Amino acid sequence: MIIKTLLLIPLLILQFGSVDKAFVEGTDYRACEKTLLEMLPQAENGAEKASVLWRLARVNYMLGDAQKDKLARRERFNQGIAYAKQGISANPRDPLCYMWHCANTGGECQTHSFMEQAKSVPAMTDDLTTILNRLDPHMSEAWQALSEIYYHHPLKSNDSAINYARTAAAYIPKDELRVITYQYLANLLYERNWSAEKRAAQVADHRSKLANMGSAANIDRYALSDGMQLSCPWTTKALGAMSDREEARALAEYAAACYRACANPGPVNHQDYQALQQWMQKHK
Repeated sequence: MIIKTLLLIPLLILQFGSVDKAFVEGTDYRACEKTLLEMLPQAENGAEKASVLWRLARVNYMLGDAQKDKLARRERFNQGIAYAKQGISANPRDPLCYMWHCANTGGECQTHSFMEQAKSVPAMTDDLTTILNRLDPHMSEAWQALSEIYYHHPLKSNDSAINYARTAAAYIPKDELRVITYQYLANLLYERNWSAEKRAAQVADHRSKLANMGSAANIDRYALSDGMQLSCPWTTKALGAMSDREEARALAEYAAACYRACANPGPVNHQDYQALQQWMQKHK
């Protein structure tokens, strides 16, 4: 059975190492785009084509985000949306196509009025729901994106946003450093500022609701998770026995320790660590 499964996985012949390295280092996004456009005709199957296309969507998002002119930003984000849609058509099982479709949709909607922005929320939520309910329930970036939608949307729950952010932090791969994800959750918790007693009451209420949900979708269950059934390495204390700000400080300290233990954190994490240090100084 394992051999049969492995044989069904399309082999990726194209090599993305240098492109991904250049992207992470942020050296030259236009050069990344040029290389990817040259790679696209070489893709021999849907999986390879999707892998090129979501990277093109990703680099267009970064190029759009760097633009100051609203129309130039919109043009780049729309190009990113188009690439992501092509990627989904090529390989509907690749979660990163949906992830970068969501990101570019979010970027594009911010070039419009607030009312127009609100119309884009369902499409973004649909992308993330597809990832988390069907394709990759452990995708940290998707949980964080869903949290941000819930946090900024006036009709959605900030408590769910915190639970999604906690899930994102818990699902960071062990071989990755992502300081900003820990600090994002720390910010939400510090701002909410619930006592340990209030948190314990919520945990008890949510535990009861979860027991009656049966086979609910992932995003519905994790909205009520409160860290239950998650490995939260930033603390050994039961989450229901901590205040929001106690957990926020534990997150910040854990993120700082992860950064210091990393041999090559990279420029993005270095910048995020400096911001984290300022946050820790302010919230002693």
